[in-house]
Amino acid sequence: MPMKTSLVDLRSNLRSPSLDAKIEFLQYEQPPLESGVYDVTVSQTVKVDGQSRSIPSRTLTFAVLGERFGPLAPEDIAAVFPPDGSVGEHSNVLPHISLRRSTLPWERLPGSKDENLSWLALLLFRDSDFTGQKERSALLKTQSVTLGQLKSPPAGAGRFPAFELEPGQSPEDLVTVIDVRRDLLEPLLPKSEELALLAHARQRKTAGGEPEGDAQSTVLCNRLPQVGADSTVHLVSLEGRYKDGAFDFQGAGASDFIRLVSLTRWSFHSVDPAQGFTALLRRLDREPSSLRAPAPTTASSAAQAWLAQGHVPVPHSLREGDKTVSFYRGPLIPGAPPDAPTLPARSADELLRYDPTPGLLDVSYASAWELGRLLTLANTRVAMELYNWKRQVAQESNAQAQRAVRGLPTRRRRLAARALDAGMPEATAAWFENLSVLRGLPFNYVIPDERLLPPESLRFFWVDSVWVECLQDGALSVGRVTETDFKGDRGLRSRLATRSGNRVVTGFVMRSSVVSGWPDLLVEAYPERVEADGFLPTDQQTLTPLRIEKLSKDVLIGLFEGELKTLDVHQKPEAMHFGLDAQQGGDSATYSKNLRDLDSGAGSEELIIDSVPWRDGERGLVDVVGLAEAMRGKLNQKSFTAAPFALQMIEGVQKVRFVSKK
Repeated sequence: MPMKTSLVDLRSNLRSPSLDAKIEFLQYEQPPLESGVYDVTVSQTVKVDGQSRSIPSRTLTFAVLGERFGPLAPEDIAAVFPPDGSVGEHSNVLPHISLRRSTLPWERLPGSKDENLSWLALLLFRDSDFTGQKERSALLKTQSVTLGQLKSPPAGAGRFPAFELEPGQSPEDLVTVIDVRRDLLEPLLPKSEELALLAHARQRKTAGGEPEGDAQSTVLCNRLPQVGADSTVHLVSLEGRYKDGAFDFQGAGASDFIRLVSLTRWSFHSVDPAQGFTALLRRLDREPSSLRAPAPTTASSAAQAWLAQGHVPVPHSLREGDKTVSFYRGPLIPGAPPDAPTLPARSADELLRYDPTPGLLDVSYASAWELGRLLTLANTRVAMELYNWKRQVAQESNAQAQRAVRGLPTRRRRLAARALDAGMPEATAAWFENLSVLRGLPFNYVIPDERLLPPESLRFFWVDSVWVECLQDGALSVGRVTETDFKGDRGLRSRLATRSGNRVVTGFVMRSSVVSGWPDLLVEAYPERVEADGFLPTDQQTLTPLRIEKLSKDVLIGLFEGELKTLDVHQKPEAMHFGLDAQQGGDSATYSKNLRDLDSGAGSEELIIDSVPWRDGERGLVDVVGLAEAMRGKLNQKSFTAAPFALQMIEGVQKVRFVSKK
C-alpha cells in the first residue's frame, strides 16, 4: 500500500466556502496493469462420468496502450506551474506539472523492474546553461522525428536505447525529442532514489472524507529557475533508461549527445524578487490614503480645504463663452458624502455651486448630471427604451387618476397600480445599475487628474452617492421637456432610489505593474480592521463586491457595499506551488524550508530547516533525498515518502494585507 497523508485547506489562511475540504496525498497510484502486451491462456478440465477430460487451451493476446512517446494532449494536462509564458517571481519555485490521469507516472518503468518509481521527470534548462544562442544550439537540440527514425537513428544522433513498437504505434508517428550533451544533462538528471520523491498522486476530498472530482498526479522538478532570465522545462520519458539504480549513458563521452523523448515543454521568465508580487505591493505609495491632490504651499487656506476634499482645478467654459477655472471632484471622495441637492434638476446649471471665499464654482454635480444625460443619449437603444417607458408610465398614471375620479371599484384601481409598478425595461434597468457602480464612465471623469493616482499607488475612497444620483438624474432627464415631464420624473426618481437602496459604497483603486503583471489578482474586503499579520475571525464575512474591474492595463478598481477597513490582495489559489522559502542573507544558494506538523498542519520555529541541502547550489539543483531526510528528522518520522514530501513542499499563494488607519 502506498503511504498517504492529508492536509486541510492548502490555501493557508485564504478564505473560501470550501474551507473544510481536504487534499489527500498518495505516495503513488499504480495502474491495474502497466502498459505493454499481455497473453492470457485459458485451459479447462471437466469430468464426465467420473473421467477427466482436458479441453484444448486457448491463448488470447491483448495490449494495454498507455502513454509512451507523446506529445501529451492539452486535455491530459491539468496545470503547469509556473504557467507557460508567464513573468513572475518564481525564484524559489520547483516547477511542476499536474496530469489528469493519476496513474500516468507509474504506467511504465524507468528500470527493468517495478520499484514504484516514476518514468517521467522534469528537466529545467536555464539561460545561464548556455553562453549564447549558438552554444544553446550546440548543447541542446529540439526536433521532431518519426518513430522509425527514433528506432533506427541516423549517424550523429543522440544515443537512445533499442525498443520495440507496441500495438497502435506506427513508424510514421511523429515524436518530439531533445538531444542534450552528456556534460550538460548528467548533473540535471534525477537520481533513481529521487524519482520516488518527485512524483505523487492526490485526491481532493470533502469535509466528510468523500472523493471530490478525479484524482490527479503531479511531477516535480529538482531545480530552481534562474532569476532575471528565461527557463524552459521539458517533461521527458525515462522508460528503460535506468540500470542498477543509475541512468545508462550507453558509453557516451562528455561531449556526446543523449536523446530523450519530450512529452511536453513550456517556458517562463523569473523576475528579480525585488520586482515580485509581494515586494511591489508593499512598496505602493499610500500617502495620502485617499484621492487628494497635493496642495501647493502658496495656496490659500480655502483652496487647500477644497483640495483636501478631492477637488482639482479644471478649465471651465461658461455658456456665454467666457472661460474660467472651477473646482471639480469625481465620484471617489475621501469620506462620507455631503448633503444632496434638490433633484430632479431641470438643467445642469441648477447644480452649480459657488464658494465666495476662493471665488470659484464647483462643477462636480453639474458635470455628473450632464455626463449622465450625454451617455444615455449616445446609447440609442436605452434612450428610446427609457423615453417610451416614461411615456407609458405617464399615460398609465393619467388613466389611473381619471379612474379614481370616476370612482371605479377598488379592484380595478389596484390592477392599474400593478401595471404602473411593473418596472422599467430590462436593458434600461441594467443601464442605471451600471451607472450606480460607475461602469462605462470616461476615466477622466472618475479620476480627473493624474496627481490623484500616481504610478505605483493605492488609494481608498467612498463613492459619493450624491454624485451618482446626479449622474442618474441626468440619464433620467431624457425626454424631460415640459413641467409635466418634470413632475413625472420626480415620481420616477423615488423608484430609482428604491432600486439602488440607501447603501454605503466604498472601495479602492490601484495603479501598479502588479495589475498588468498578475492579471488574475483576487481581492477580498472586510468591514473590520485587522493587523497585517493577524487572522480574521472564522465567522467574519467579506463585503459584497459590486464591481472589481480593470480600468486600463495597470489600473484596478474595486467597489464594495459597506465600509472597507481591511483589504487582502492575493493570487488565485491555483497559483499554489511547490518550492522553498525566502532567501536568507541574499545568497542565491541559501534557502530555508518551513515545515508543517503532519497532524495539525501548523508550523513552528522547531520545524524550520535553516539551510536546504544542494546537489549543486550554483546551478540551483536541490538535493531532494537530503532534503527529505532532513524533513524526516525534524518531524521525527521513521520513513518519508513522496506523500509527506509533497505536503511539506507546498507553498501557498502570496497575499498582502492593507488596513485602514481610521
